[in-house]
Amino acid sequence: MNDLNVLLAAAMVGTARATLPAPAGTPLAAALNSVTRDDAEATLLARAALAGLATRAGRRPEPAPPLPAPAPAETRPEAPSRVTRHLPHLLDSPVLPEWLTLCASAGWRVPPAFLPALLDWGSRADEEARAPLRQVLGERGRWLAGFSSDWRWLHAPGQTEAGRMDEATWGDATEAGREALFRTLRADAPDASRAFLLTQLKAERVGVRRRLLAVLDETWTVADGALEPLLEDTLTDRSEDVQGQARRLLQRLPGSAYNARMAARLKAMRGEEKVGWLGRLTGQRNFTLTLPEVPEAELKRDGLEPVKRPATRLRQLMNVTHPGVLLSTLELTPAELVGLAVHFEAERELSGAVHAALSSGAQDDGCAGVADALVPHLRGRGSSHRPHLAQMLGVVSPACRVAELQTALRGHQSSSVLALLQGLPPPWPAHLSGEVLRELVRAIRKAESPYAAYEKHSDWDHAWMGVLTLAQTHAAPDAPRPAPLPADAPEYARQTLNTLYADLELRAQLHADFAAQERR
Repeated sequence: MNDLNVLLAAAMVGTARATLPAPAGTPLAAALNSVTRDDAEATLLARAALAGLATRAGRRPEPAPPLPAPAPAETRPEAPSRVTRHLPHLLDSPVLPEWLTLCASAGWRVPPAFLPALLDWGSRADEEARAPLRQVLGERGRWLAGFSSDWRWLHAPGQTEAGRMDEATWGDATEAGREALFRTLRADAPDASRAFLLTQLKAERVGVRRRLLAVLDETWTVADGALEPLLEDTLTDRSEDVQGQARRLLQRLPGSAYNARMAARLKAMRGEEKVGWLGRLTGQRNFTLTLPEVPEAELKRDGLEPVKRPATRLRQLMNVTHPGVLLSTLELTPAELVGLAVHFEAERELSGAVHAALSSGAQDDGCAGVADALVPHLRGRGSSHRPHLAQMLGVVSPACRVAELQTALRGHQSSSVLALLQGLPPPWPAHLSGEVLRELVRAIRKAESPYAAYEKHSDWDHAWMGVLTLAQTHAAPDAPRPAPLPADAPEYARQTLNTLYADLELRAQLHADFAAQERR
């Protein structure tokens, strides 16, 4: 028994019942016996402390774990210092995604010193912002991401090189973990993600099914049309939420059987009355509606509730059918389809379907024309139509967008300006950027604080604040600057505009530096 165990045994018995041990014949015996205190208890504790310290200090170190394999060789050259000098100031800036895009386009990677900070930033960013970041982190960035669970967004541990999901990792993951694994698989191997969904969706619990379909919704592409049989089968899922997700995804497919059923129902309802010579001259069409008998089970499977009025059924169908399918099945022009919707007060329902079709990134098949035709009917219809007007302004055709923007800027219509600019890819044309900057100066010139947006008669509102935020990253860096604020302008207004101009100048310098390095 070693010295520490002897002392511990005495402590368990107690100094009142046992004699204080006197170690002998051990390397530590002399040192322990030299430790004395005023009483036996204190002496025992002091000697135990010395023996414990000697035990810890005398332990041999644990074998070192094996070193990880070194990072693979880089395939991209490191970005030159002229462009990376901006990075320390961009890590918490809205301009960082633009720098990453420029770096990715140039075929460069970031210096290793910035990898931890950028990996942290990527863990908070959305998938769109991560796309250029993935390209510039290089081989060392991907290697480094394997050492932290916070960086798993870059390389999910459940994936193999072949783009397959590791069954053990998937089985051990939580609902959120499975969503993250599937999201990474979608980004790295879309074909494999579809194959995985076909075999795995039905086997998952309802929470996971909702999460997987939500990821599919966010990352939808035309190639995902191959999932139509699975989505059709999901219309009878045990969860009504999952059923609704499947219907919305099927609505995105113009050629889906779901859209064909919906359009056929609307076509069976619609009739048309003859018009007089004046109506024929002006292109007027008088539509009528009837409500055919349809088995309730068929309606329920497609998410349609029983109704008593034909107009109510039409509004249901307008909201859940791809507008391009309505145009072709009903043989209507965009203006005529909008006329049908207006006649039966279905503008809001049709606008929701148009927005869903165009915001999914699918090829336009007349939907933009429907959006253009809807805008005049949604404008000036009160607060209930305002969100739908904003949706349409975000997806109208380029020609309509330009005309509406000019009208909105001249009329100081901040909400319309914001909705139209949100659908305009950056960078905005220089002349348009200049007009937006002039309107921002006009709106903010009297604002004394951000709380001016809550004041009743203030020109500075939340929509203009949204336009300001958008202009930081979307306005042309070389846009002409408007006249400066007057000398007595509030400090808040002056500082806000100075920050905007500083961001534009920084972006101009970024583009100049990248262009200069690429020419070398």
